[in-house]
Amino acid sequence: MFRGGSAGTASAESSCRSSCDSVVRGAITADRGANPLAGLYVHIPFCSHACPYCDFSFELLKGGRVDDLLAALDTEAERRGHESPWADGVFDTVFLGGGTPTCLTDRQLDRVFRTIHDRFRVAPHAEITVEANPDTVSVAKLKRLRGLGVDRISIGVQSFSPDILLTLGRRHTADRAEKAFASAREAGFRNVNLDLMFGVPGQSAAVWADTLERAVTLDPEHLSVYGLTIEPGTEYARLAEQGALDLPDEGWHTALYFQALDRLSDAGFRQYEISNLAKPGFACRHNESCWKGGEYLGLGPSAHSRMDGRRLANARGLADYLHAMDAQGEATDMDETLSVDERIHEYILLSLRSVDGLDTRLFRDRYGDDAMDERDPAIHALAGEGLLAKRGSRLCLTRRGLALADSVCEYLM
Repeated sequence: MFRGGSAGTASAESSCRSSCDSVVRGAITADRGANPLAGLYVHIPFCSHACPYCDFSFELLKGGRVDDLLAALDTEAERRGHESPWADGVFDTVFLGGGTPTCLTDRQLDRVFRTIHDRFRVAPHAEITVEANPDTVSVAKLKRLRGLGVDRISIGVQSFSPDILLTLGRRHTADRAEKAFASAREAGFRNVNLDLMFGVPGQSAAVWADTLERAVTLDPEHLSVYGLTIEPGTEYARLAEQGALDLPDEGWHTALYFQALDRLSDAGFRQYEISNLAKPGFACRHNESCWKGGEYLGLGPSAHSRMDGRRLANARGLADYLHAMDAQGEATDMDETLSVDERIHEYILLSLRSVDGLDTRLFRDRYGDDAMDERDPAIHALAGEGLLAKRGSRLCLTRRGLALADSVCEYLM
C-alpha cells in the first residue's frame, strides 16, 4: 500500500539547517525578559569543492565573494534586527550552515559573529552550532570558534570507508575525519555531531557496520544518519539518468537505516527524530525548536524564515542574493502567509518526524475537531498497516512507519 518516502533522507543537520523551512508556526516562548525565544540560521554558501549529490545553495570558495557576502549579511542583519518580531526577541539557538562555514578564515568568522552579536540579542546560554568538514578544521580554528561562543560543532564525516568517500566525492580520509573529531575535543567541544550517510552505491552492510562502529568508538554526543537521495540538477541525477549509478533498492535502503538505529541504540543513543540520535541531554535544540513550531530567522542566500504565520525565503543563488541586497537592501524572494490547510499539513509533517509524534489534543485545540475527525479513517488504515501507533493522546510512527515517513504523512494530509 505504501511505497517511497525512504528513511532518513537528507533533502535538507544542515538539516539542523534552515531546513526548518517547512515548519508550522506555534512559537516556543519562554520567560526570559518576556521576549520570545527564536532560532537564527546563517547560510555560508562556500565550499572548497562540489560534492556530486549536494543540491544546497553553494559556490566554490573565492576570496572577494566572501567579503561581498559578509557585507551583505551585515546589511540584512541590521535591517532584520529593527523589524518585528526580531527587534524584541532573543535568539536561543544560532546555526551556521552551508556550504562549509569553516572554509572561512578566522578574520571572516570573527566578522560573522560580530554581525550576529551587534545586530541581535543572543541568550546567555544559547546553543551555537557551526557545520564543518574534516579537511577545513584544525585545533587552532576550533579553539577560535570556542572563543566566539560556539559550543556545538557538526562534522560532515559521511563515511569511514575510503571507497564510499571516493564515491561521494569527499576529499577527506577516514583518518582525517577521526583527527577532526580529536581536534574538536582538544579545542574544548563537549557537544559534537557527526553526519553519516547510508544508501550509497557500493555500500554493503559490512561497510556500513564499520562506519557505525568507528563513529560509536569516537563517542560523540550526537549522530545524524541521512539516506542518500538523488536530487534534480546534481551530478548524481545526471549519472542516474544515464544508468551509470548503481543505487540500492528501497528494501536495502531501509535495511541499512534499521541497522543504524539498532547499533546506535545499543551504544546509548536515543533517536529523537527520523534522522537524528543523541546521548541524553544532547538533542539539537535548534532542530527541536523548528520541529515544534518555533520561529526562526534565516540570513544569507537560500535561507528561510518563519514568523507570525508567514514563511519567507531569500534568493537562492549567491549572485542573485548579492544583487538584491545591493539594489534594495533585502533579498526576500518569497513571502507568503500560510493557509489553515498549509499549517495543518506542516504540523503533521513535522510532528511525525519526531519520535514523540503528533499531539492530538493540541491538534484539536489548534485546528478544531473536524480537522482531526476527518483524518480518522486514514489513521485507522495506517494503524492497520502497522505504520502508525496511538500512545495516549499522541500518534507516533512505528519503526516501519519511520522508514516510510513521507508516504505516511502524505496519506494523512
